[in-house]
Amino acid sequence: MHSHNLHLWQHNHTFGQELKRPGERRTLLVIAITGTMMVVEIVTGVVSGLMALLADDLHMGSHTVALGS
Repeated sequence: MHSHNLHLWQHNHTFGQELKRPGERRTLLVIAITGTMMVVEIVTGVVSGLMALLADDLHMGSHTVALGS
């Protein structure tokens, strides 16, 4: 049987993805504001019956999804 020393060939596979980056907090704030405005527009659009407001809400929803991904 051969006896190999594997620790010479092994290395760490973390590249800093667990670290917070400078713009992450602001991006999360923008996502929260956009999501809140989306909910406000849904409620206001349904109560007032304005289709334009509901259409803009779909637009806001696409922004929220795009920022979140």
